[in-house]
This record gives sequence, structure tokens and C-alpha cells, in this order.
Amino acid sequence: MIRGIAQQMVHHSPDALLLVDQRGQIVYVNAAAVALFGYPAAQLIGQTIEQLVPEKSRGIHERYREGFSAAPATREMGARLVALSACRQDGTEFPAEIRLAPIQEHDGEQGSVGYVLAAVRDVTDRRRITDELRAARAEADSANQSKSRFLATASHDLRQPLQTLQLLNAALARRLTGEGELDLIHRQQGALDSMADLLNALLDVTKLEAGNIRPSLDVVPLVDVFADLRQQFEALAADRGLALTIPPTDLCLRTDRILFRQVLQNLLNNALQYTREGGVTVSFQQDAAGLAIRVADTGVGIPAPELDRVFDEYYRVDTKGPRPRGFGLGLTIVRQISRLLGYTVKVESELGRGTTFALHVPAGGLVAMPDAAVAQLGPAVARPDVPKPALLIVEDDAAVRDALELVLSLEGYPTRTADSGPAAMDVFADHGTEIDVVVSDFHLGPGKNGLELLEEMREIAGRDLPAVILSGDTSPVLARIDAVSRVALLRKPVDARQLIARLEELFGAAE
Repeated sequence: MIRGIAQQMVHHSPDALLLVDQRGQIVYVNAAAVALFGYPAAQLIGQTIEQLVPEKSRGIHERYREGFSAAPATREMGARLVALSACRQDGTEFPAEIRLAPIQEHDGEQGSVGYVLAAVRDVTDRRRITDELRAARAEADSANQSKSRFLATASHDLRQPLQTLQLLNAALARRLTGEGELDLIHRQQGALDSMADLLNALLDVTKLEAGNIRPSLDVVPLVDVFADLRQQFEALAADRGLALTIPPTDLCLRTDRILFRQVLQNLLNNALQYTREGGVTVSFQQDAAGLAIRVADTGVGIPAPELDRVFDEYYRVDTKGPRPRGFGLGLTIVRQISRLLGYTVKVESELGRGTTFALHVPAGGLVAMPDAAVAQLGPAVARPDVPKPALLIVEDDAAVRDALELVLSLEGYPTRTADSGPAAMDVFADHGTEIDVVVSDFHLGPGKNGLELLEEMREIAGRDLPAVILSGDTSPVLARIDAVSRVALLRKPVDARQLIARLEELFGAAE
């Protein structure tokens, strides 16, 4: 009974099955094989298996069959390295997947007789789907490349007019004294800041999704990162009546300085946006598993059912009050960059009492602090008695260049300008001894970029000339600027207050 059932199972198997003897002759075909190849069973029995192979491949197939007979084993024909085809009675070919299995039958008179069982599948649909997927992938890759080229252009061209507006608005704020006029300027600045935030966030998200950002690892002392962040956010917190607490630390990471700073910057900005009273506190907890950096606020909190959504694009907590600035992309960027760096980020919150985001850095990312004293995280001390440094402004966009000159001149900085690298070298040749700080765009058209121009000026001057490099480019090539001494990188569109703070910081350090 079992033998009969087994015969029926083989005969009605959905796969085409053929049994071939040692001479390569077909001795059995099942119903699926008859249907697949279009031959009656009687026309296949006794024929060589090469009858079902396209004519152009029969010689190769015979050699392959002989090789299989010498070392029989269950295997896939071609081992997925070669596209195989089979041939029907009407001469049409189709892509095939073929698996072989040696079969031994005991014959009382002749001993053991060897056969090969071949299972054949028509994979036309699978091949078509695979080809379509490959074509779709190629199209997606091409679209990503086009998107990257667009972003490279947009990152510069869209930021330039916005940069001009930011600087001109700051210049207006210096010239106007009426309370009504200053209120309008303040409102306009808020709109410009929102535009800048959205542009930066959209470009960052798109580049992360396209996989166009690669970490550039370096030894990064946390004290340096948080000194920058404290300088950026302390005034904002004070204006809102909030406390910003960041303790000193001697911890050091091997990470991408720019990307790591952006994660923490977004977390702090998010915390301050949703906190109306109390403050924001940063804390560190180190154990065998690594380091947890916590950013805790006393803000509005997040409803428990919505905690899983906070990292979604465009999600924003309903504050039941004035809508905070932002577009719901900051935490999306935090999650994507954290994954890129090999970190995890978690959130805990209690509605009405505050939220804590914890960034977990694996133990392998911690490194020893370089031999240097740990800097204290204190606010910069203003020194009004120090004269303003003389600046050389290098910018190929006329509107941005004029706006920079106007704003910085109103702040009391002696300025000289150049519209290209060669023009800047001409100015420096005549007035190099008078220049204290260079303010340069990174991309200056054909020729040297801003950093290369600075290096040439330093070589001529024989001194470590400080500089602020401005750029809307978000590519990894700018990561190396952080390693250059006495150079600050600011991302366009640059807030005039941020630019002036960096100038004071650089000039103060230069003395």
C-alpha cells in the first residue's frame, strides 16, 4: 500500500521529475514533466536527457553529466552561478531551476544500479520578478544619485539667499530703535529661523535616507562638545526663564564629532521647545555596557500611547498651548544618526512632569581622555575692552558678501572683502599683517576652497591665522575641518549672533 502511495506521490508531484540512467537516458517522467516539456511520456522514455536541453548547450551538458556521474551528490545544477534553460517540444526555451539527486537501486544480478533524479521547475515568473526588482533597484539608485546631485546644489543655492536675509535682518535690528520696528524685525527673524530649521532638517533627513552620510570617527572629548552646546543654548534657556544644567565630564568617545553633536543638539533643542518652566538637565551614567547620556526636561511630557511615535517624521506633541518651533523632524534625525553611529536612543515620559531621552553608547565607543586638563563648562566671559579683530571676508556670492560686510561693520569689526580665492590672496598680499581673522565660504568656485585658501595664507604669514569657515555643504568632506586648529565651521544659513560669538571666541583664544 505504501509503495503504491509513494508511486502516486511521485507521479503527481507539482515539480517535473525525470529519472535518468548512467547512460543519460530517460527511464521515467511524471505527469508534471509531461505537461512542462509538452512531450508524451512515450516520446521521452529511452531518449537522452540532452533532448530537453537547448541545442547550443548540449555539449556542455554532456560534460557536466559525466562529471556528476564521477562524483554524485545531491546538488543544484549550476550552483546558482549559471542561468540554466530547458527546451520544450515546440522548441521554446524557458529559464529552469534544476536539482539533482543520485538514486541507487539494488539489482540481485547486477548489484547496485545508479540513476539520477532531476527535479525541474520553470522559473520564468521568478526570473521576470527578479529582473523587475533589479530594474527598480537600478532606477532607485539612479534616483538617489539624482537626488544627491540636487541636494548638493540645493544645499548651497537655497542657503545663499536665506543667508543674505538672515544677515540683512540682523543689520536692520542694529539700525532701528523704535519698539514697533524692532518687534517686526523680531517676528521676521522668527520666520527666517523657521525656514532655516526646515531646510536643514529636510536636507539632513533626505541625505540620511539616501545613505549619503558616512561617519568620520575621531577621539571626541565630551567636554568640548558640551561647551559648544552650552554656548549655543544657554542664552536661549535664560531668555525663557529655564535652567540649563550640564555637568563637567572627562569622558571621551570615538565617534563622528559633527554627527554626534547634531544628535545632542537636536535633543537639547527639543527639550527646550517643550519646557515652559523648570529646566533641562544633562547627566551621564557609565557601566560595563557603556555610557548613557540623558537629556531630561520638566516639560509638558508625552502621553504614554504616543511614546512610540515621537521618532516618526513630522510627529509633534500636542502642547495644548502655543505651538513650539519645529517641524517634527529633529527626533527623526536623532534616531537615524544614532543608528548610523551604532547607538540606541530611548525615551521615558510622564505627562505634565517631563521627558527623558537616553542616548546609549556601547562600551566599545568609549576611549581614554587625551593628556590634557579637562576644560570647565562655563559661559564665555565678555571682555568689552578688547578691540575688535580685523576681518578678511571671502565670499563669491555678492549678496551674502555685502550682507556679511554690513553686519560685521555695524558690530565694529574692521573689514576687507574679496569675491574669490585669487582676489583674497591679492588683498592678503597687501594687508596680511593687518588681518586678524578670516571669514570665508568653503566653496569659492573654481580653484582652492576656503580651507585650502586659509592654509596658503598661514604659510605666507607664518602664523596660525584663525578663521571661520561658512558652508551649506553637509557632506563628510567638511568633517576634517574640526581637526584644524583655530578654525570654526558654521553651517549656512548662519545666525549673525552665532557668527559674532565664534569670532570673539577665536580672537580671544588667539591672544
